[in-house]
Amino acid sequence: MSAQPEDQVQIFKLLFGASWEDPSSDRRALRIRPGDCVMTVTSGGCNTLEFLLDDPAHVYALDINPLQSYLLELKCAAIRHLDHRDLLAFIGVSPSETRGGVFEVLAGDLTAPAAQYWRSRPDAISRGIIKAGNYESFIRLFSSFLRVFQGKRRIDGLLQCETAQQQQAYFEDHWNTLRWRLLFKLLANKWVLARRGLSVDYFKFDDGSSSFSESFLRRARHAMREIPIQTNYFLAQYLLGRYTSESIVPAYLLEANLPVIKQRLDRIEIVTAPAQEWLSQQPASSIDCFSLSNICELMSPEETDRLFSEVARSAADSGRICFRNLIVPRGVPEPLQHQLVLQEDLSRELLAQDRSFVYSRVQAFVVKKDAV
Repeated sequence: MSAQPEDQVQIFKLLFGASWEDPSSDRRALRIRPGDCVMTVTSGGCNTLEFLLDDPAHVYALDINPLQSYLLELKCAAIRHLDHRDLLAFIGVSPSETRGGVFEVLAGDLTAPAAQYWRSRPDAISRGIIKAGNYESFIRLFSSFLRVFQGKRRIDGLLQCETAQQQQAYFEDHWNTLRWRLLFKLLANKWVLARRGLSVDYFKFDDGSSSFSESFLRRARHAMREIPIQTNYFLAQYLLGRYTSESIVPAYLLEANLPVIKQRLDRIEIVTAPAQEWLSQQPASSIDCFSLSNICELMSPEETDRLFSEVARSAADSGRICFRNLIVPRGVPEPLQHQLVLQEDLSRELLAQDRSFVYSRVQAFVVKKDAV
C-alpha cells in the first residue's frame, strides 16, 4: 500500500509505520537469488529489510512519499546501532521509556530532512515508529472496538486455536456474531478509511462486494478460518493492536537474522520518486525483481500502462514480479501479457496463503524477453 500522487493532503502524512504486504508472499513470488537487483515499494520498510535475507546485490526502495523514505532511514539507523533488545524497544515491539534519547543517538545517521521530520514528531518516536502511520492508528481504533464488541475472552480463545479445524469451528461457533459483522460496517467503510490515508474516490470493486466493509469482512473470514493464526502477526495486530510475542514478528526483527541484516544494510538505496519516472531512467534489462505492492490502483489506467512498459523494458530476462490489488482492479496491460507472464497456479497459492489477507489479488509474474 502506498500514497496517492494526486492527493497532496495525504501524501505528506506518514501512511504506514510498518509494511502490510506479507513478505512471505513477496519472497515466494520473487525468488530472489544472490546477486540480484531488486526494486521494491518502500511503504513501511519491513519487506525491503527482509529481502536482505535472500542476499541480493542491491535493493532500490522506492516511494513517492518522502515520509516513508524517512521511516526506512530511521529503521536502518536503529538496526545499524542497536542490539536486538534495544531495537525492539525503540521501534515499538516492546515497552520503552527512553525512545526520545535513543532517537538523538540515531539522528546523526539520518539525512537532514529525515532528522527534521522525526524531531517534529516526538509523539511518533515515543509511541514507537512501527505504530506511527495513519493506517496503524486505524488498527488501534479497530482493535479497541473489537475488545468491546467481542470481549477479551473470545479474542483469547481465537488466538489459542492450534489447528485449522479448531479455527474454523471457533469462528463459526463463537466468533461470527452480529456484533462482529456490525464492526466492519462501522469502521471498515470509506469515510473512516479515508481519514486513515485512503481517498473516498478510491473504492471500486470487482470481487462481487457492494462495499469495502463487505469485501474486507470476506477476507477476514478467510484469514480466521484458513490461515494458521498462531504465526499470523498481521492478524494479531488487528485483534490486539500489537504482536503476540517477540518471536512472532517480521523476519528482519528476529534475533537470529539481525547480524545478516546489519551486514547487508548498505545494499539498500532509498529513492523518493514516482515509480514510472525512476524506472524510465534505469538501464534496460537491469532489474531482476520487482515488488510493486498495489501502487497501480493509485494510478490512472494510462499511468499503469506506462509503469508496466517501463517494468518490461528495465527487467532482466526471467525477472520476477510480485503485484497486488487491494480494491481497484489494475493489471498488466494486454499488449505486455506475452512478455510479463502471469504464473496462475502460484498466484492462487499466494493469495490463499497470504497472511496479510486484505488484498484481493497477489500475483506473480515472470519476464520473457524472448517473447518480444
